[in-house]
Amino acid sequence: MLFSCGKKTAPKPPPEVRPVPPRKVRVTLHFWGAELSFKIPRRKVDGRPLDGLKGFEIIRYGETIEGPKTRFRRKIWVSLSKEEFERLKELVYHDRSLRSGLRYRYVIRAVRGWRCVSDPAVSPTFAWHSPPKAPKKLEASAGDTLVSLRWTPVRLFLDGTELVEEDRLRYRIYRRFQDRPLSPLPELVSTTNYTDRDVVNEVTYCYRVAGVYEYFGSLIEGPKSPEACATPHDVTPPRPPEGLVAVPVEGGVLLRWRRNGEQDLWGYHVYRKVPGKPAERLTSTPIPEPKFLDTKIPGPGLYYYWVTAVDRSPRHNESAPSERVSVEILPKEED
Repeated sequence: MLFSCGKKTAPKPPPEVRPVPPRKVRVTLHFWGAELSFKIPRRKVDGRPLDGLKGFEIIRYGETIEGPKTRFRRKIWVSLSKEEFERLKELVYHDRSLRSGLRYRYVIRAVRGWRCVSDPAVSPTFAWHSPPKAPKKLEASAGDTLVSLRWTPVRLFLDGTELVEEDRLRYRIYRRFQDRPLSPLPELVSTTNYTDRDVVNEVTYCYRVAGVYEYFGSLIEGPKSPEACATPHDVTPPRPPEGLVAVPVEGGVLLRWRRNGEQDLWGYHVYRKVPGKPAERLTSTPIPEPKFLDTKIPGPGLYYYWVTAVDRSPRHNESAPSERVSVEILPKEED
């Protein structure tokens, strides 16, 4: 009689029915830790659609950067309900348990069932350090088509340790205006002041600043400062008009001058002065053309004239006076 013995094992699912690995794995660093995100698989290896997933197995690997090499491993399980699988396109996991001085990476597997697991997807590697504290005393002051910012330098990390290597520290400036949300400006700055010239007059701009620490190839950004706002204004007047001439004519004094070239020019004011008396403005509102006929001559005598240019800004900036010209009005000869 022949006997045989054997060990039963659980059947393995065919490789083709396993889910494909997660795609577009990204790591974004925040002052509170790392944000891991990836696309949720929708198909099996054989190309057929998935009807759901149990969840994701995430293994976080860490190792010391400086000193003796010590490695760490932590397994994380993120479950995924049927409703979440149907609703979500991307899974986001917040890791708030990072330690300073370590380099990390994540290995992610999609889990459909027992032994039905995808191949691994690997995240970019990053280094972690306690972020810098928020800058203090942010001030914003406005000029003509510019806003100037300044703040005090960051001296400490969030964990209370002193920031010694200041050459590793940069600052990221955030700006919002009108209905646009807060967004970062393109470049990091290394100083504690900045002039924003990409602004428009009469629009209010609001700013926040965050310290950014460069640590072994990773940029670790701290919390943002409180907000500071400023509104740039047009405070630049037009050039003084040039070429003013005054000629006595029948009925008064005719003034002419060269037209100003400013695009925001509103018009011109005309002034007259009699020796020994205060000057008076002859135009109630700016006149558009570079000429004026003074028909209200008080009588014979010496008169001085000058003109100014005015722009269309809310402040109606007025130029310095043109050169003065004089006209003498003689008494009329009696017949």
